[in-house]
Amino acid sequence: MTPLEFKQCLAYLNARKHAVWIEAEMRYKDKVRFETKYTLSTGLAVPVNTSTLPYYVWSANAAPENKWGIELRIYFVSDNDIPQPLQELAKNNSRHGYEQYDKRISNNSFIWQLFQNGFRLGQN
Repeated sequence: MTPLEFKQCLAYLNARKHAVWIEAEMRYKDKVRFETKYTLSTGLAVPVNTSTLPYYVWSANAAPENKWGIELRIYFVSDNDIPQPLQELAKNNSRHGYEQYDKRISNNSFIWQLFQNGFRLGQN
């Protein structure tokens, strides 16, 4: 994605922030690394509760093969004006409990850029 394309996506999501949810899920061993990067990127602390979304940290004794690393996901409501680069990243959302959002993106690099541009975990 070019810087111009990212700006288009950012403007689109900024205009719909009320309909944007971002969450993070990770192994316990990734917790400090994530918290440090998130705070540096956003200027905010992570949510206190780590046992529920938007910030879910697996227990220290969870099976390591069940989670590969930090997983960031953004859910949002789209319309006919969605920029093509954003449409290409997005998948139709069918995840149970998230039916109010029609699109989902699981792209850590893109979501870290959003964090650096005013987005945060949870409802934006």
